[in-house]
Amino acid sequence: MSSLSLMAPVALAALVPLAAIIVLLYLLKLRRHDVPVPSVFLWRQAIEDVQANAPFQRLRMSLLLLLQLIALTALVFALAVPFVMARRLPGRTSVIVLDASASMNATDVAGSRLEAARGRAREIVGAMSGRDEAALIVCGARPAVAVPMTRDRRRLLRALDAVRPTDCATNLRDGLLLGTGLASRREDARLYLISDGAVDGLPAPPAGVEIEFIRVGERSENVAIVAFEAARPVGAEEMQLFIRLRNYCANAREVELAVYLDDAALDARRVTAAAGQDHVEAWEAAGVAGGLLRAEIAVEDDLAADNVAYARAGAGGAGSVLLVGPGNLFLEQALLIQPDVTVMRAESLTAAQAEEAYAQHDLVVFDRTPVPVPPTEGAVLLVDTGGWAGLASRTETLEQPRIGSWQEDHPVLRHVNLAAAGIARAHVLAPGPGAEVLAQAEGKPLVVALEQEGLRAVAIGWDLLDSDLPLRVGFPVLVSNLTRWLGEVRGAEETRLLRPGATVRYAIAPEVERATLEPPGGERRRLAASGGEVTCAEADRVGLYRLTAGEQEFRFAMDLRDAAESDLAPRAELTVGERQVASSERELRSERHLWPWLAVLAIVALTAEWYFYHRR
Repeated sequence: MSSLSLMAPVALAALVPLAAIIVLLYLLKLRRHDVPVPSVFLWRQAIEDVQANAPFQRLRMSLLLLLQLIALTALVFALAVPFVMARRLPGRTSVIVLDASASMNATDVAGSRLEAARGRAREIVGAMSGRDEAALIVCGARPAVAVPMTRDRRRLLRALDAVRPTDCATNLRDGLLLGTGLASRREDARLYLISDGAVDGLPAPPAGVEIEFIRVGERSENVAIVAFEAARPVGAEEMQLFIRLRNYCANAREVELAVYLDDAALDARRVTAAAGQDHVEAWEAAGVAGGLLRAEIAVEDDLAADNVAYARAGAGGAGSVLLVGPGNLFLEQALLIQPDVTVMRAESLTAAQAEEAYAQHDLVVFDRTPVPVPPTEGAVLLVDTGGWAGLASRTETLEQPRIGSWQEDHPVLRHVNLAAAGIARAHVLAPGPGAEVLAQAEGKPLVVALEQEGLRAVAIGWDLLDSDLPLRVGFPVLVSNLTRWLGEVRGAEETRLLRPGATVRYAIAPEVERATLEPPGGERRRLAASGGEVTCAEADRVGLYRLTAGEQEFRFAMDLRDAAESDLAPRAELTVGERQVASSERELRSERHLWPWLAVLAIVALTAEWYFYHRR
């Protein structure tokens, strides 16, 4: 398949006026010859008729005029630089996996990386023949099949035009699994992964499916807020604020850092972050009892989504903690050193006692002790014990596992390094519906979290006393993170802090059937409500959201705080399975220029015109 295009179509505008000039000159050209005649008496009437029709007579078929117009037309079209796009798709079936994560909003290329990615995807669609088929998968917060296998190129192009930018973390792994599932059902299939490559450890494709990595992006000029914490030490009146910036630029950058409390300015300062380094700012804020804190940096870089972060002032975490189990001195002491935490102990609980404990305590910890009845509200921490269907259940046992990956950006594991933790034995946890895997060993879940309306729970799959984790400096940090995140569930009426793409649910009055969502900088959207609950699944941009349901009003804030997304450096290759896939720089279509042939045609026409003119 091929198509004719022009690089400089504006040149065609000169064709008509130039052709008109040639015709006019042809009409005005005099061709006089002296011929002796005996008399002109009989020519007078004929001359009058000829004069009346002379311009039209001159336009009779003339070989010279035709050759001149052909030469002019060829030259004008040559100046327009025409070319033919030739098809170069290697396979009959194409699966396009398009990265729509936060880093694709970087502006280091014209428009954005997402615009460039859509342009490359359009090239693939444009190179399809009538017998080729393709599918489109968009990877935002959750990968989705935007267009299943089809031969309809217009449908694919419309879907590409409809792709919206998001501020979500990348989810290329699941997108690639979805894409290879579609491609494996066809012969001669090729999967095109269009991304900046900010992901590692992608699964290997099935046999017969080729992966082509098309990289977008040119540089990593970015300064990001990667951490923002607010805490009040025991007995202190001032709030302690900690902000960590990371400079991904090749040079040191000076930025304006400002902190706001519910839109009122608290402090502002200029800071300098060294190239490729972290920069930590800490200060005390007096007179802050509660509210929503917002940190912002003013800097000209390639990504705006990571220039803002949120924290809650006065989010106290778990105040009253019930520790259930045979006794764990390390865990108990780590809980006791947390600000404003009171620890009570019990060896076991009945079902009735457990239900009462969920309601009375900010956090209930089950250490090597079965959970008598699953909670419906409150906060629960499970350490080496069986959970319930909604959270996690034990499966196999691993001997001396090494934790290979964990979610560093999750509030529970922030600033915690689990790579060196020595574990004698651990139970693999099978996460329930809606549960999230926080840490894995050998690709198998060992730490699982669950967040629902009015309920938060975390399950740890090994006995802390069978590991050296309590002896490491990161253990108090881990316990602090657990108590803060789990204890925040009691403050559900406060502004919730989430990551873009998270599904947000609120309990509302049963009679309310409609809710209104006001996103940051966007138009209000109507949401359906039923069964006393409203769900928002399209909150995928950074900022503050307001949800109104009847007379109830809720707020939730979303920020990025994802080091992988903020690192904009384009990858030259991806790890797919056990092999490295280099980025492809080849053109999917080739340009065959036609202007040399048109120039030759113009020369031939002018040569012929000169020859016939001088033969007269």
